[in-house]
Amino acid sequence: MVRVTQVSEEQRERQEAAGFDKQESDYADTESEVSEDEYDDDDDVESETLAERIVALRDVIPPQYRSQITSYASSLASTVRTGFSYGGKALWVVTTSSLLLVVPLSLSIVSEQQLMEMEKEMKMTQSTNEVLAPGAEGGFQQPAAPGAEEQKSA
Repeated sequence: MVRVTQVSEEQRERQEAAGFDKQESDYADTESEVSEDEYDDDDDVESETLAERIVALRDVIPPQYRSQITSYASSLASTVRTGFSYGGKALWVVTTSSLLLVVPLSLSIVSEQQLMEMEKEMKMTQSTNEVLAPGAEGGFQQPAAPGAEEQKSA
């Protein structure tokens, strides 16, 4: 059994003067039962995975903090799961709504634009006909034969 006693500065100085000051080498254990191979844990550290290191932290963290950390982690996981669930549902609603409403609307707009383009082309065709033959009611007619004009004047 170990007995702990408090030593004052004066007693310590007296012991040093008397030669009781032992060197560090006096305390060294030359016949240690632990070999130096057991202290060489470089191979173990390299082969250790991240999960094993995290599990080893369990012994370092006190139980009350561990319970707080696990409750925070579980509430965070629950919040993330709920967020993804609502986000997925909202994405489904937006996607189906756009397919049902926006696609038919865009198709009708495209067909309306095509109709307007056709009307423009028709108007341009009519204007070019009037420029080429102003006052012509029937469009392009064949010119009358030269002898037909003489017969009409006589």
